[in-house]
Amino acid sequence: MKRRESKSLGWQLGLGFTLLAGTCAIAIAFYAFQARQFVGANYTALVADVVRPQLHTVLLRTALEDLREHPGDPDAASRLDNLLWRVPRHVDGVSFGLNASRLSESDYRDSLARLQDVKQRLPEMQQQLDEIASGGSPEILLHQGQMIENDLAMAYSDLSELLHSEAGEQRIIMERLGQTVAVLVFVILLLVAGLLVALLRLKREHQRVMHLSQVDELTGLGNRRYLLNFTDSLCQQSQRNERPLSLALLDIDHFKQVNDTFGHPAGDRVLQVFARTLQGEIRGADVLARMGGEEFCVLMPDTDADGARELAERVRAAVASLTHLELGSATSITVSLGVATGCQSGLDFTHLYARADQALYQAKSKGRNRVETG
Repeated sequence: MKRRESKSLGWQLGLGFTLLAGTCAIAIAFYAFQARQFVGANYTALVADVVRPQLHTVLLRTALEDLREHPGDPDAASRLDNLLWRVPRHVDGVSFGLNASRLSESDYRDSLARLQDVKQRLPEMQQQLDEIASGGSPEILLHQGQMIENDLAMAYSDLSELLHSEAGEQRIIMERLGQTVAVLVFVILLLVAGLLVALLRLKREHQRVMHLSQVDELTGLGNRRYLLNFTDSLCQQSQRNERPLSLALLDIDHFKQVNDTFGHPAGDRVLQVFARTLQGEIRGADVLARMGGEEFCVLMPDTDADGARELAERVRAAVASLTHLELGSATSITVSLGVATGCQSGLDFTHLYARADQALYQAKSKGRNRVETG
């Protein structure tokens, strides 16, 4: 069951990371595409390039009217001459901006063609202006200038309308893009939060499994695996500091009779009381574990043979004094203990355990409810 839960959680994490990576990739690609379009088609700047030349139509109309009223006025001729020089350059600038934009050519083709036509007609108008300076009639110039003015006004008006429309659409796109990115960021935050929750669940599940794998469920003591987590380090510490390390094995005498007489629930109660009694007698530095059944083990660092035997006798006496009320049934129990101590070079837990086990066997052979040293 736990394996299936861990596997399911693993799939959830994998799916979450995949969604997160995919969402980020989509957001970045979409934003980069739209941003590239925005940079490549800066319609706001292009609108300014179109609006400014519209003033040329007003200046051209004013210059033509002055020339009509005062054909020989050199100032009016000079202003018109300046316009005829400036207009082609602005037409070139607008043409370059339109061609560099991402507008569809079909949208501005006619307006640009009209501007190019105006540009081609301006040299002829310049020639007529020179003839007027020599005493020629201004009528042809005025007529042609009026037509060029109308064409410029129409072309610039159409382009201005087109660019304002595109600029408005661009603003809408960028606003929607910003909203989309905000939503994607929110989704990413939700995914991250979900992944963090999943990781927290996985960590707690791992901690719970580790706890269950090293703790005896009935007594709450550590089990054999829990004890083995300390053996190597304590043996090495004993050798390094040249301090003794003692081990006591405990076995409840005739425990099977308790189960057979009073039932397994009563036997479980006896084991729990026995475990609490052990916890009350050992030191904080000692390692206590249930090895299985009615057998327990105490690992005692920095404890010599006399100290280990003293603790063992104290435990034996405490267990023997347990009352029926404490045990939860009309019975009494005793415990046999085997103690071994090591401090020599090359101390090995397996050998220490074997010596304590042999001592426990002697304690049982000699009548139980006693402590033997191996």
